[in-house]
Amino acid sequence: PIFHYAPNILAWMGSPKTMFQWGCVAYVVRVLGYSIVPERHAYWVLLFEPLHGVTIGFVSTASVSFVNDLMPRGYESSGQGFISTVSGFGQFVGLLIGGFIEGRTLYRVMAVIVSVGSAVLAVGSYATTKPSTDKRLYQVIS
Repeated sequence: PIFHYAPNILAWMGSPKTMFQWGCVAYVVRVLGYSIVPERHAYWVLLFEPLHGVTIGFVSTASVSFVNDLMPRGYESSGQGFISTVSGFGQFVGLLIGGFIEGRTLYRVMAVIVSVGSAVLAVGSYATTKPSTDKRLYQVIS
């Protein structure tokens, strides 16, 4: 359902950066939640699993919107290809790290990595963004 309502959610949040940050927050909460689930009660993971949909929905939508805003008209598909390349590289690095670090420690390490990256994005965004009065930028087209 998040992809269905993504344009409305993006308009409500105001920018792809904000949506991306909330996707990162959902990821961190989810993986830290995984790391504290007692071993004898693995089914508790299901409490955190809906956050996976939020993570994927928000981060994917924000990434597509952000890259489409950056690319010149007619080159939007090239931007999506770049997203796929970066995402594939990220998966490769994640699997490589996962091969060395296992279990609960892996979830905590990945939460720290995403938290640091999200903080860098927030600080960089705040430092480089001028206030905009244009409310039409992310309005939903009906």
